[in-house]
Amino acid sequence: MVVYWTLDVLHPSVLAILPIGLSCIMNGIGNSFITEMYIRNDLLDCIGIMMITIAIENSNVHRRVALKVLLVFGCSHYRLSFLIMFMSMFVSMWISSILACGLMMPLVKAILMELEKMGIIEIYQTIGKAQQKSNRHEIIAPRPSDFTVFYFLGMAYSSSIGGMATMLGSQTNQIFKVYCETIFPIGPKIEFPHFMLLNLPAVLVMETLLYLWMNFNFLGMFRARSDVEIGMTEEEAQYIDTLLATQYQQLGKIKFQEYVVSAIVVLTCFLHATTSSAHIDHSLLGTTNQFHHHLRVSTPCMMCVVLLFMMPINLDFLKYFKRGTDGNMEPLPTTQTKSCLNWSMLRRDIHWSVPLIIAGSCTLFESLRDSEMNAEFEKFLLMFQGWSRSAVVFVIVVFCKALTEFATNFCVVYAILPSIAKVAVVSDVNPHCLMMAATLASSLPFHLMTGSPVNAMVCAYVHIPPWKMMYAGIGPSIIAIIVVWFTVAVWSTAIWTDITLDPEWADVNVFKIFKTRV
Repeated sequence: MVVYWTLDVLHPSVLAILPIGLSCIMNGIGNSFITEMYIRNDLLDCIGIMMITIAIENSNVHRRVALKVLLVFGCSHYRLSFLIMFMSMFVSMWISSILACGLMMPLVKAILMELEKMGIIEIYQTIGKAQQKSNRHEIIAPRPSDFTVFYFLGMAYSSSIGGMATMLGSQTNQIFKVYCETIFPIGPKIEFPHFMLLNLPAVLVMETLLYLWMNFNFLGMFRARSDVEIGMTEEEAQYIDTLLATQYQQLGKIKFQEYVVSAIVVLTCFLHATTSSAHIDHSLLGTTNQFHHHLRVSTPCMMCVVLLFMMPINLDFLKYFKRGTDGNMEPLPTTQTKSCLNWSMLRRDIHWSVPLIIAGSCTLFESLRDSEMNAEFEKFLLMFQGWSRSAVVFVIVVFCKALTEFATNFCVVYAILPSIAKVAVVSDVNPHCLMMAATLASSLPFHLMTGSPVNAMVCAYVHIPPWKMMYAGIGPSIIAIIVVWFTVAVWSTAIWTDITLDPEWADVNVFKIFKTRV
């Protein structure tokens, strides 16, 4: 499957079905896990946020926000990309990266559409250009331009990076905390302030380097000669500002539908931020509890989707409750009032390939865990037992960074952290050190859409070819490996002074670790 996904031999949605069928035929995993895989938190959040995205697009609120952003910040790609990337990073620190990326997607697309109307960029390449390198993926779907790939990949990468900073931003961080407290109950607790103080500098450095790399790679920043012309004269800038102001005035007053959709989006973010870490303790110790954990965490997003189905686009129906001055009632309506979201919108616009890709990659990784492949991973990592702590951390970072490209970060951390804990105890290294390295490295997939739901969402949303993401992720991957290694091997010694020591609480739990099968 790694070879198939890397070489892109079939459509990713078709490849995602293959591990499920093979696992059932070869008895790799049971039917219960297949059922659970399609109700997991990643999938429910993905489906929910895609539905909310469709409601945003149909309410036109994203175009209003996009015009306002262009009026305030101008049309410079350097400024716009800085705003979009750092905003995605900041939002994903407090809500899940899936929700942060999903809410940013319609806004970014609206900004690009306004720039296209003014003749500054093209969202998709023309038919003649697209046919020069056409393949099976682009016969139906149009080929996005480099500008589109630049903005959407930068947004997706930033959403993944921002989730590293806090416990709320990523489920991998929450699983790390649960594992540390479950396997090492007498060890030090993972506190929110220490965790954020450790990771926030790394997130800021990584985001800044990502911004520079993406601008260098796509816009030619720091190059002597750039193929992309991004400057404009003062007269052109004034003309564009006038045009944007005129278009914003043409939108008129904010409609009731825009108020409703905006309020529900804010409510979704608030509920997700306040309930994402609730009831998480010991949720990974059994299949039944795991199911309930996922259901609780995904409830805010799903309930807000239901609200969108229930809320009307206007309040015209209220007039039928009032009696006229002459005592006569107006004829009652024969059709129902339109809602902010309906099934015909979903059937037309939702990308059902995204949940298939997520579930397929997770099924593959769960098959590896159930087939005792973790034991082979442990043997490989124990080959570096005599190496220094910094060297072992580097190996763990590279190893987990490679694994997370082929399965969601939640699955990688869920399956690999017990093995990392065992390796740390055998190697006389602080388990928190290696487990932290594995957790952070598993949060940063940049090459394949199977590595993260946000990658799958942006690829399906604007039809980004797989090879484009594989090439664009080279720089971010190198940056991520170096920054994560420095954070765990060097910066962590200033935050956790005992992280370089072999603690006694790890040796006390050595037998429990080797018997634990989560």
